Amino acid sequence: MGRRPKIPGALQLLMTARGHHTWSLEELHEELDGSGLKANFSSVFRSMARLEADGLVRRVELDDGRTHFELSTEHHDHLRCGTCGEVTAVPCGPVAQAIAQMEEVTGFSISDHRLVLTGTCVRCQRQPPATRNRSRLPALRGRLVGAGS
Repeated sequence: MGRRPKIPGALQLLMTARGHHTWSLEELHEELDGSGLKANFSSVFRSMARLEADGLVRRVELDDGRTHFELSTEHHDHLRCGTCGEVTAVPCGPVAQAIAQMEEVTGFSISDHRLVLTGTCVRCQRQPPATRNRSRLPALRGRLVGAGS
């Protein structure tokens, strides 16, 4: 029996190489499978949990019912398009200033924050209104249902 490929390393490489900011477990599994490296979904889940425990990736909750991950980098906030699901990292300068004011007013020491602002990205704003409400989630669900057969 041969050694299994190093799934955590392959996932890190995948997250670095693609022009994608956040990744759901489903997206990671699909991309890994598409790259020719076969791994079941539970292996992807366990690998991401290990990378998170090692501080190499960070969990990001985007209020879309799925858990997302991003590479651990300098702290930032997120903009999420409610139409297509695109996620963009943004510096948290103004939020950091507001946090400092909150600490001063309340005396509370704030150690962390997570902010996701939802709106409509420029690309979706340019689409005709009839096609604007199409989310990428149904297409992804269709591919996942077909993949499980």
